[in-house]
Amino acid sequence: MNDISIDVLLVEDNLGDAFLIKNLLSVNNVLQFKLTHVENLAEAITYSREQSFDLALLDLWVPDSQGIETLLTMIEQTTISAILILTAIEDEELAIQAVKQGAQDYLVKSQVNRELLTRSIRYAIERANLLEKLRQKEKHLNKSNQELAQQNKKLKYLLNIATKDRLTNLANRYSFEELLEREWKYAVRNSTPFSVIMIDIDYFKLFNDTYGHLQGDDCLRKVAQVIEKELKRPKDLAVRYGGEEFLAILPDTDREGAIFMAEKIQNKVRALRIAHPKSKISDRLTVSLGVATLIPLKEMNPKDLINYADRALYLAKHKGRDRFEIYDNLEHRLYNRLNSNSSL
Repeated sequence: MNDISIDVLLVEDNLGDAFLIKNLLSVNNVLQFKLTHVENLAEAITYSREQSFDLALLDLWVPDSQGIETLLTMIEQTTISAILILTAIEDEELAIQAVKQGAQDYLVKSQVNRELLTRSIRYAIERANLLEKLRQKEKHLNKSNQELAQQNKKLKYLLNIATKDRLTNLANRYSFEELLEREWKYAVRNSTPFSVIMIDIDYFKLFNDTYGHLQGDDCLRKVAQVIEKELKRPKDLAVRYGGEEFLAILPDTDREGAIFMAEKIQNKVRALRIAHPKSKISDRLTVSLGVATLIPLKEMNPKDLINYADRALYLAKHKGRDRFEIYDNLEHRLYNRLNSNSSL
């Protein structure tokens, strides 16, 4: 701080004390002090708005303000970052309170000499500058964090629209392939069962023709909610596979567990009691389901399991709908025979 001029605002109503302070600061081989003296708080605020000060020497007891409120007003209504309390009252509790409220130091007039005052001013300004730098860094960090939060929010949104079906908010048929591949490899390594349920809304085209696409969309959302609500385990996944078709992906689930889940979904959809007067099997909305379970082997493809569930669903539709069927080799042969002669 060699050869630096420091602008000081002295707030002191005692002219004798003000004179002594001016003398203490007038001779210094290192620092030059430019002192502005005012006798009350109102003048201090006015001057601080018209001129920039490096530091304020503040007496807490002035004609228009008393005690700690003088400091608080200076902090609130001026931009002076370094405030040094200079008072006649020796009060340790008041000194601690003043520093906690934002003063850089608390000096008692009777104990002050040139060296102490100069050193205190230097340290007060250095601390204030350091605090300001820390505040600016914190401000910059907060801004960066806010920008990162916005970017994360945007990325989550983009990820959501890329992996979720916009209508039902279930996983779409493309995003589920990653989970299918991952869980399939786990099942191969650990020889654990893997099940899939394919679900189709019965005569959904007739429902749309009767009520229109808006109610059709609402119907799809309600069925999707039923499926998603029933899949309670973290690994399970509900997927909108396309149109009115859904998948329930059930890693580490055996045949009995998959059948239990298929029955629950079927009954929960019935419990929605959505009117479907054009259905050929019921006056309420129903679903058909195909269940397939495998213990995966290395030479198998995870999409085979989806195909098996699709074949079981075909059989459920062929046998009257509003039911579930389970894939096995005998039914597979029946499916092949039916598929060569008819389409649903």
